[in-house]
Amino acid sequence: MIRTIPEQSGTTVVSTDRNRDRIELILSHLDRLPTLPAVAVRLLAATTSDRSSADDVVRIIESDATLTAAILRLVQRADRGVRLETATVAQAVVLLGFSAVRNAVLSVQIHGTMSSLGASAEGEAFRSEFWTHSLAVACAAEMIAADPRCSAAPDEAFVCGLLHDIGKIALDACMPKSYARVVDRVKRQRECICDAERAMFGIDHTVAGKRLATHWRLPRSIIDCVWLHHHDPNGLPPALIGSNLVQVVHLADHVVRSRRIGFSGYNHTSSFEELAAGLGVDAEALNRIANRLPERMERYCELVGLGELDASDICAKSLAAANQELGRINAELAGANRQLEIRAKCFDAIDSFTRSLGAHKGVAEVCAAAGEAIRAMVDGDRALAYVRSPGGQYVYIGRSMPSSRHDGCSIMDVGTTSDAPSAHDPAAPPVAAGFARCSGWQSELWTRVFEKPAARVIHALPIGAPGEIGVGAVLVSAPDPRISLFRNANAECTALTMAIGLAVATAASRTDLERTNEELLDVNRRLHETQRQLVRARSISMIGEMAAGAAHELNNPLAVISGRAQMLHADCADAAAAERLNMIIEQTERASQIVTDLMRFAKPEAPTPMSHGLADALAEACQRWRTRSSLRDEQIVLSLPAPDVNVYVDPLQLDTILDAIIANAIEATSPETALIKINSSSESSDDTIRIQVEDNGVGMAPDVLERALDPFFSDRPAGRGRGLGLSRAYRYAEINGGCLWLESTPNIGTTVTIELPARRSG
Repeated sequence: MIRTIPEQSGTTVVSTDRNRDRIELILSHLDRLPTLPAVAVRLLAATTSDRSSADDVVRIIESDATLTAAILRLVQRADRGVRLETATVAQAVVLLGFSAVRNAVLSVQIHGTMSSLGASAEGEAFRSEFWTHSLAVACAAEMIAADPRCSAAPDEAFVCGLLHDIGKIALDACMPKSYARVVDRVKRQRECICDAERAMFGIDHTVAGKRLATHWRLPRSIIDCVWLHHHDPNGLPPALIGSNLVQVVHLADHVVRSRRIGFSGYNHTSSFEELAAGLGVDAEALNRIANRLPERMERYCELVGLGELDASDICAKSLAAANQELGRINAELAGANRQLEIRAKCFDAIDSFTRSLGAHKGVAEVCAAAGEAIRAMVDGDRALAYVRSPGGQYVYIGRSMPSSRHDGCSIMDVGTTSDAPSAHDPAAPPVAAGFARCSGWQSELWTRVFEKPAARVIHALPIGAPGEIGVGAVLVSAPDPRISLFRNANAECTALTMAIGLAVATAASRTDLERTNEELLDVNRRLHETQRQLVRARSISMIGEMAAGAAHELNNPLAVISGRAQMLHADCADAAAAERLNMIIEQTERASQIVTDLMRFAKPEAPTPMSHGLADALAEACQRWRTRSSLRDEQIVLSLPAPDVNVYVDPLQLDTILDAIIANAIEATSPETALIKINSSSESSDDTIRIQVEDNGVGMAPDVLERALDPFFSDRPAGRGRGLGLSRAYRYAEINGGCLWLESTPNIGTTVTIELPARRSG
């Protein structure tokens, strides 16, 4: 009674202590397989003993009627140059020899022993094909060994060839269900049966066969052939017993597998001319042996229990197996050709995509190039590639149609309608490889971009762009059979999407870098302007303190001079002297006014800000200067803001600011061609009100513009004003919580920009 080992559900064996224990369990069960019948053991002992005679061998054979019949059939079929119509066992022993008789008995007894082990329907089919293959190897080995140039014994080679795969039957007997899975796996995956056996059990049939042959106490030459027949003979130790037989069986196995006779579990054969040369057998002789195999097998089919099987049946099965293998190879080649075609299209798409990229393309332009490459790859009607922004509110879109004039790229706000997760959302699904049906959100995006639904089903090829750019995809409208060709090309599609993702990330990084450079430049400009303003503020503060001290010291002397001059003027009867005194009084008053202006600049009155309409303030200033100046009304152009725009400043100081700037603009222009523009584009929702006064005057050179806001500076000739107009306007804007700056180009004009608060801070 044979106990089968509890079988594994999986097929992968991990090298662990548990696995080693399982291997030992399998080997121990091999030792429990039935032993050889007593007659085979006695015959084996008699034929290997120096004290045994032919009579001893005859008596052992005649004690078993089945064995006697098998030996007599064998001698009738033996190719010994003598045909005996009736023969006795004694004649058979003499004619065949001890070695041939022993090997024949072993063949019959081992086949009978292994056939007695039960098997399922699948197992019976496998065993039939197994014995067919084994018999073919036995016949091939016998004929190879019979070649005069080969030193192996043909009879011994026959038995070694017949038993070389006995380990397969042993494993099948111990674990029939698991071994059925091994055979099925080998047939489906065209895998080497040794690899499948090791994956399932941890050992292969060569180790199992060696264990069983040792358990049966078979000759060493048979054990070595069972164990080593898959090894390259050149790698075996030269002193190995029976190495020549191992080489013969190894070569015979290759010959039989090349003719697809029976089932061995090996689907690949290599060139065996070198193996044959090692035995002294040339290629022509090997071909003759291969051609004679079916006829040779016919003699032994009944001996080993395969029943009546003629050479034509063997040839037909071999041809059918070869045709089946050829059909499989053709199918695999056709599939490989289709795969190569798809791979070539993917690589062409990558090539066309990368060639279309320029050094300065943005993310949306990269999307357009990706859409065009994939649309051409699948022969689609149109395509749309998009990449989500990091926040998920916007998408960069590139579309492609057969007519290039319809191609384009854009950025779309989808924050109010999108339900797709952002790339930075932890709940976002991983990016999948290959084409899939598009989602509802993607269909909505398609309709928004092309302004109509797709004519065909939309397929999506997801792309993941690393970095700050979000997850995206290429949507394409194409025939489903075309798309299905690419569904099994995930590796190629992944390479394509990686190229797209890399290009998107590069474009995004370049855009971010350019934006950062622009921001840094603007920050640098602002920093420089702030430094200038700080220097100017410090300068004005120092000048103010100096002017305040000087004014205090000058006021008393001027008051004395003015008072004495007025007293003299009142008592003076000389007209000429009175005129000179009058001049002294006027210049003294002028000097007093300068001192007053200095005091106001140095210590201006604290502003009293209030909210009032900006439009009214600008209209009043414009009207004042239309009246004061010689310019025509159309030469002072006013663009008023909305009536509800308010500014929060001191009204009188705002008038002073506007008057100083407008006066400076009028002085810089020619009365005939002057054009002064006063405007504000501010809205009621703004926190800061901006006013601009533009003129088309002489403008300022850079060195003049640098000092234009400094107190007492003027580039006008003698007779100029005191140079406090623009500096006072700057000071009043500053103390009202605003700022003022100039932009000017020589011979083009000057623009003065004022920013003031729209409401109370805090």
